[in-house]
Amino acid sequence: MRVGVACLMQESNTLAPAYSTLDDFSIEMGEAIVRTNRGTNTELGGFLEELDCLNLESVPVISAWAIAGGPMDDAAFDSLANLVLERVAPSKFDGLLLALHGAWLTGTHLSADAELVRRVRAKLGPEIPVVLTLDLHANVRPSLLTEIQGLVGYRTYPHVDMAETGKKAARMLHQILVEDVHPSIYWLPIPLLSPAQSATTDRPPIRDILDQLDRQFPPSSTLGSSFFCVQPWLDVDGVASSLLVVTPAADPAVPPKMQVIAQMLWDRRAEFDMVWVEPEDLVDGVLREGWRPVIVSEAYDGMTGGAPGDHPGLLAVLFPHREKLSACLYMVDSEAARQAHEIGVGGEFRGRLGAKKDTRFGPPVYVQAHVRHLSDGVFTLKGPVFTGKKVDMGPTAVLEVGRLKVVVGSRAVIAVDPELYRSQNVEPAEQDIVAVKSPSLFRPGYASMLRRVFHLDMPGVCRGDLKKIPFKTINRPIWPLDDFEWNASNQSVFFTPGGA
Repeated sequence: MRVGVACLMQESNTLAPAYSTLDDFSIEMGEAIVRTNRGTNTELGGFLEELDCLNLESVPVISAWAIAGGPMDDAAFDSLANLVLERVAPSKFDGLLLALHGAWLTGTHLSADAELVRRVRAKLGPEIPVVLTLDLHANVRPSLLTEIQGLVGYRTYPHVDMAETGKKAARMLHQILVEDVHPSIYWLPIPLLSPAQSATTDRPPIRDILDQLDRQFPPSSTLGSSFFCVQPWLDVDGVASSLLVVTPAADPAVPPKMQVIAQMLWDRRAEFDMVWVEPEDLVDGVLREGWRPVIVSEAYDGMTGGAPGDHPGLLAVLFPHREKLSACLYMVDSEAARQAHEIGVGGEFRGRLGAKKDTRFGPPVYVQAHVRHLSDGVFTLKGPVFTGKKVDMGPTAVLEVGRLKVVVGSRAVIAVDPELYRSQNVEPAEQDIVAVKSPSLFRPGYASMLRRVFHLDMPGVCRGDLKKIPFKTINRPIWPLDDFEWNASNQSVFFTPGGA
């Protein structure tokens, strides 16, 4: 049997300053997908490996991946969807494995994921089974579930199980194709947002939610279960965390069990509360620490959450202390990077850094700096997150501002791996402060430096203190924006037998 494998992956953030376009996507077709992804910790890597083990033939369709950003331009989405539709047909394969994020929007589609799957289903017809993988931060909607036969979500945040998720999806599709299983899907939304800093799977309450899912829905009776703690920077209607269970057949015992688990999460929602570090307290806090380095999370500018990566806030805080504290930071500023390349290594840079893409959160910082290093900005992730994935920062410069080392890249990238700095001849372990534009995804890669982490809070595209974000459109009530009572036993569990 032949199985199509595809990935169309972007997470949308409606607070971002601009729409995403096709230029933001890295697109591959055909056998290039196999060469790039085989052996990587990605869903596509998992698809390919497991299909080989199951003696199913992989048919690479398309891989389109973009760093998180604003909702996608509608015309660009249509162009990308058409690239997919040109390459799928019921005559080409017996089933389809499709990796999506689950929180992808366009200007008019509140779920670009669901709209894409709807178009794919219309092209494939009702007989070809489709199994999806979704990020743990997906905003699942019923319109997505009615078009598919199966779904597997990440089980980790920080995300380290992308390939394993792909393998699970391949095994689920194998059960549908070979064992003639006809899955049912159950879904229960929960009106709750959680900060990405505390909504990790290695600590309560999410760790306990996943444990309960495994106890109540073991592999002996279900095809899979997932929890989705929706990414919180979606100012649209219909946002929710959710539970999802896939069973080999309809089972009336599933909904009440899901309601019990949902109520447990709701009753423990206060465990998501965080202690935030204010900008004016940061330097004194670092100086009081006896341990080096101190990790400073610039999550408000988290590029894997949709921020442009050019927030000037931390640089402005550290600049007056540039002779006292050593630090490494990443800043997206293609103009400054180009200027540094024109100056050359050893030259002196004078100019403004940051706030070129998003001017809402402070002015650029004027610096006089030594050009320490120049590169093309290409490196490979070596840590547990997206292991083996190539990252391209574009033309990149290291500017030395006193003891501050600012890695100035030309574009937003996955900034969760020390290799970002090491590839530019900067060793983070030797600094007083290591800045990471991530709320939690940096933890596996920086495991040896995690003794002290400061979660800095400022206004930004990915602000962690959710109650301070000026939401306008999101469905209300929703916690923690609103204080209200919610009873899971009164909620309906959405059910679909798979849609085909």
